[in-house]
Amino acid sequence: MAISRYLKRSRLFYGFINIAFNHYDKERVNRIGPDAAAAEWLLKNEGSIRGRGFSSWIEDYSGVSVCYTPSFKIAQIKAVDADITSGGCEHFKGLDNLQSITLTGCVNIGDHGLQLICRHCHKTLEMIDISGTGVTTTGLKHLLACSNLKSLIHDQRLCYSNEQLYSETLEKLKELNKKLEVVVL
Repeated sequence: MAISRYLKRSRLFYGFINIAFNHYDKERVNRIGPDAAAAEWLLKNEGSIRGRGFSSWIEDYSGVSVCYTPSFKIAQIKAVDADITSGGCEHFKGLDNLQSITLTGCVNIGDHGLQLICRHCHKTLEMIDISGTGVTTTGLKHLLACSNLKSLIHDQRLCYSNEQLYSETLEKLKELNKKLEVVVL
């Protein structure tokens, strides 16, 4: 009994921390800029970023200082099994140079998170990996806003949960982006 009570308390505590680390602070974004704020958010939550013109990835919070220069712009995001949430995806607002997002295993990213990503990055996004996320077949429709999308990676469950909707959405995506490559894991 004591173990189950401990696990319940730790889940509650972890949930609180997760919410706090994914909070979008508009004042902070205005003060340091959207790219620096998004960099802080991603690095705090175990993600990695690569800036435009940078050859190496910034993989932990100790490297965040380079993000505070006005010329720093996030071009790529790698958040494999990261603790980011759909609500935290508001941090994508203002990322005008973002081309590639890998969200593999980010179980707290769902349809709403994908909607926010597509709303804020629809002009520049070229590649997105949503395998292992909480995105459903219904949520795929948000990708229709991304006119430059060249690569979509997802897992098989999206193909089978609603086959007709999946086929229709994929067909529309391929009409919009003639060179779209879809990889099913």
